[in-house]
Formats: sequence, C-alpha cells, structure tokens
Amino acid sequence: MAILNFTLSEEGVTALRDALICLSKFSDDVSLEARKDSFTLTTLNVTKSAYASFKFGPGKFFSRYSFQGTGPYREKFYCTLFIRSLISIFRSRTSVDTQRDVERHTVIEKCDVAVEDGEGISSRFIARIVFRNGLTSTHRLPFEVAVPVHAKFNKSDSPHHWVIASRTLRQLMDHFGPGIDLLDINTDGDHVNFTCFSEKTVSEDAVLKKPLQTSIAVEADEFDDIDVEDKLHIVISVKDFRAIIQHAGITGNVISARYSLPARPIQFSYGSEAISCEFLVMTVAPSEAPGQDAQQMPPPPPASRRPPNLTPQMSAPRASASRLGAFDLRPTQQAPPPATHNSESLFVDEESWEPMRDEEEEEDNARLEWDHSAETNPAELRMKSMMHQTAQPAPDANTEDAASANLESQALEPTQNMSEVQNLALFPD
Repeated sequence: MAILNFTLSEEGVTALRDALICLSKFSDDVSLEARKDSFTLTTLNVTKSAYASFKFGPGKFFSRYSFQGTGPYREKFYCTLFIRSLISIFRSRTSVDTQRDVERHTVIEKCDVAVEDGEGISSRFIARIVFRNGLTSTHRLPFEVAVPVHAKFNKSDSPHHWVIASRTLRQLMDHFGPGIDLLDINTDGDHVNFTCFSEKTVSEDAVLKKPLQTSIAVEADEFDDIDVEDKLHIVISVKDFRAIIQHAGITGNVISARYSLPARPIQFSYGSEAISCEFLVMTVAPSEAPGQDAQQMPPPPPASRRPPNLTPQMSAPRASASRLGAFDLRPTQQAPPPATHNSESLFVDEESWEPMRDEEEEEDNARLEWDHSAETNPAELRMKSMMHQTAQPAPDANTEDAASANLESQALEPTQNMSEVQNLALFPD
C-alpha cells in the first residue's frame, strides 16, 4: 500500500538534490518525515554536534502531493534512507554531445515518488523519473522505519542575532584556504570579525609550522540586522559552516544566525515559501578555542540551566529523543599531540648533540684478528678467558713465561725455508 505519493517538478527535483547534497556533508543517513501538509528531511552527525533540517511545503516544488496515513502512520510517516543512494537517483544526467538539441538533453523533467509500507509489503521508496529525451527509469530503494531525532532550539534564550546575505558569506569564506578547522565569530565595535585557525602541525619534519590565523572584518552596515554583545566570541566548525553557506548561496536567500554563549548551540536559518532550512551547530567551549584567552570570554552557562539526566526507565528511542531534544551536545575534541623537544624550540642544549657510536660504525671500524686457538667457537673461548682472568688472581712471572712457551708450542710450523723466500724481494737488505 502506498502511504505517500507525490510528483516533483523539474525545479523540485533540483531543490531536493541540492538539499540531499548538503545533508550528505553531515551524515550518511537521512530521516524522511511526511505529513499531510509537509515533507521534511533531517539528519544528525555522528558526534551529535550538528543538526540539519529541510522542510518542503506542498506547493511550488510539488505538482501532486498525497499522504494516506493509516494505522500507526495516521498522522505522519517516517523512515531512514541512505543519502548517497538518493543523490544518485536524482542526479542530473546532462549529455556531453553538444550537437544535440538542448531540449533533448537527458535532464530530469519530472519525478513520481511512491512510498510503500505495511503488513506483508516490502518497505520501498520507489522513484519513477521521466527524462526530456523520452526515457523513463524506475528505482526501488529499501528503507528502515525509524523515529527521526529532532534537535530543539529555544530562541528566547538566545538574544544575540544577525542577518546577512548568503552571497556575502560565500565571498568571505573564499578568502580562507584549505586546512581550516575552526571559525571564530566576534564583534569589535562597528565590525564583525570572522577569524579562522588551522591545526598546529607537530612532527619532526615540521618544526616551524604553527597555527595559521586569518581574520576578515565585515562592517556592521553589511548586515541587514545585527544585535550582538561586543567582544563576544563564538567558535564553530568551518566544515559545517561551509556546507550551510554553500546551500544558502544556491537559494540566494539571506541567512540568519542566533546564539547565546560559547559551548551552547548556534542556529542558522533561511528559506522561502517553498522551503525552510534550519541548522543547529554546537559551539566550542572557551577553554578549547585556539588563539583566545578564556578569561576574556563570557563563562559558560551555569549547570542549573542544563537539561536533567535521563531516567533509566525510558526506552531506547524515547531516551535518545529526550537526550537530544535539549541539544545538550558537545563536539568531539581531539587532544593535541604531546610536545616534543624539537617542535617547541629551535634552540637545544649542546649536551643533547653529543655524538654517539652507531652499531654499523663499530662494525666498520672493527679489526679482523687471527685466532691461534684450536677451539671451534673462538668468541666463546675469548669470553671464557676474560671471565677466568677476572675470577683468578694475577699470575706471577714464572706463570707468564710458561704460558708464553705454551703458545709458541701451539703456533703453526713454517712451510718454507728462509733461504727460499729471500729472492722474492719480500725482505729488505
């Protein structure tokens, strides 16, 4: 039984594809929630530090929308799908042959979607896509029925806010190169500073690499509306911020930000009559923000304002929803690598540069000597001899003469007479 049926126009297919691409930068899965008057896509990243939501109205992007909820889905239907599979379904397939008529390009003209689920029916997301060149493709994607998790945000507890054109933010982020991890947003008089930091590289081959700091000052006149406490620092993930402003730039709408204090979530929102976009991103605590003095930043909210702990009687889905409902999330912070002697300073004590003998060098400088012993293992014989000399008292002169005579008796006998080798010029006159 088809619980949900709708038809996306060409513009609606593009809007859905852009939303899925943005959501894929936060997570691999997307939650679909359908009601009689709305169609919503949401996701939460693995570290539970960023939440994204796209709510479509049944108007501009839908030429047909029908929700037939029955049984447990009387009010709404929800499921979880793999984002990359959906993106591959709705991607544009433009022909590379420029000689063809533009109207014959294999771009999507419309898309009919049906969601089937029920007793004895395989859960399927079925998309029937009609292309301009006359082709029709049908895709069946399985899904998992799972309750979506929504992050809540209380605007009344977030007095600081500003509104600016998304195009301005995209141009601003173009000034920051790759390898940037954190973005510090702070006010200083009539300017709003956007400062980026890159991680410190600590290794034996990169002593001089330190955190790169780049700051862009934007005049307050560039904002449509702004009301922020002076000297307030908010630090967020650059990866999340880029994903947000890239999608906002496609829609061409102004973007609004609202927040309270560090270590609390910040809300970015924008939209139109056809789509509403909302993002909640956890900010970094002052003690974890690079390049900032924690004494100069407002303290985190008191513990009394934090949501209470979960009760053990709650089921797993309800407990998860309750835990994330207040969005009391903390980003995963990786501890910096341990400091090394070479990475912290260019100057070292001379004692640390004392030359040491290498084993290979000792082997190269070793002398090859002839062993007069008749033992099969000369090395063992020398070791035993040294141990014996250490344990025994020093011998007297008579003992040394006897030992010398014994060694001479064990020496090899000459094989030639001296008169036979004198003519070989081996011995000088």
